[in-house]
Amino acid sequence: MSNKPAKGIRIGNYRITPLGIAVLAALLVILIAAIVLVVFHPFGGSPDATVSSVIPDAPVATDGAEGGLEATPAPTPTPVPTPTPQPEPRSATIRSLGEIAMQQNLLRAAVSENTFDFSGMFSEIADVIGDADYTVADVEGTLGGTTEYSGTTKMVTPPALIGALKDCGVDMLMLANDHALDGGWAELQATVANCQSEGMDYVGAAASAEERSTPVIRELNGINVAFLAYTESLNGNEKNADPAATEYGVNLISKSNAKKDIENARAAGADVIVAYCSWGEMLKQSPTETEVQIAKKLAEWGVDVIIGYNPHVVQPAMWLENKDADGNVRRTLCLGATGNFLSDQYGQYDNGVIFQFTIQETEEYGKFIITSPVYIPTFVWRAETEDGKYDYHTLAVGQWLDTEPEGMAYADAARMRQVWADVQKVMGTDVATVAAE
Repeated sequence: MSNKPAKGIRIGNYRITPLGIAVLAALLVILIAAIVLVVFHPFGGSPDATVSSVIPDAPVATDGAEGGLEATPAPTPTPVPTPTPQPEPRSATIRSLGEIAMQQNLLRAAVSENTFDFSGMFSEIADVIGDADYTVADVEGTLGGTTEYSGTTKMVTPPALIGALKDCGVDMLMLANDHALDGGWAELQATVANCQSEGMDYVGAAASAEERSTPVIRELNGINVAFLAYTESLNGNEKNADPAATEYGVNLISKSNAKKDIENARAAGADVIVAYCSWGEMLKQSPTETEVQIAKKLAEWGVDVIIGYNPHVVQPAMWLENKDADGNVRRTLCLGATGNFLSDQYGQYDNGVIFQFTIQETEEYGKFIITSPVYIPTFVWRAETEDGKYDYHTLAVGQWLDTEPEGMAYADAARMRQVWADVQKVMGTDVATVAAE
């Protein structure tokens, strides 16, 4: 057999056959092509795109679907409790008018045919009367309409006055005064009934023993205010009256248990207690010893405000201090007397004050103090008419300092301005401030 040379290329001890050469050539071509793609980007790709194609994408957070990475949950914030809103401190203003004594000339001036019309007497001051959260007035005597009217030593006034005062903004009548039995027991009972029918609050008199023992409390702007009223004298009329008159009919202070009344008012929910007292001596501008004693006891027992009537002249205000059960000092505001709001005491006794104070809640919820005592000097303008009668108008003096009402005589204007100075002299500046209206 002849030796025939083998096909292929011999490299050392190795021979690469034609098939192997072909495979090697193919691999070389592929390698060159790969290099060209990387270096020259023949298909328009960008370097960034190429790099990004070989760098793994960052993990993408998913909601837990298969193949995704779950995101780390954000920390749950600690809930902050919503603060309880604090209510605004409550407050209320109360105004007390001076004495209303419907004397004979005033009754004549109010006669209109067969009735009485008192509205004109308040026309110049009606807006001042009712400019408070609550207004209290004292009418000397009764308003029952059961007996002959009188404006002399006996004070018996037509019940039409109740409606006239209510129209001006008066909310309550103080019925415990020294003339409360001038018309007799039945007349006082009729007065109470007339107040009820007119929707007028009242204090100091009652139609029954049950009513007498029930505290008179009114809610003013969310504040429970209790009202008390007493009289030092009944001018001796109690001696001839039905025993019921002093048992429950009218609050004669010597036959009343004021301390118990105060305790009952607190037990009934009173936040503040206001007491009215008919006391003192006529036309005396300083308090009597009895006034001071009564005021101190009422303050000691827990009354917050005391307003005095009866002297028909202005007496100053004062603060009375006591300590409560915890040793804290509590103050009681006391006005000796309001003077006259409407009367025929023309000349020296033709004036008085509207006395105002504010009940203010402190930062401690449910605790109240008395603040901002204010007095408004008033003057009764009496003008003679052609028929020999008089017209009467109560004025807030501070409104007329720069001018005067149309038709007012020079002498009356001078007297009115003198009242402005006189009242301030009596009241002073230590407790209350003066106001025009």
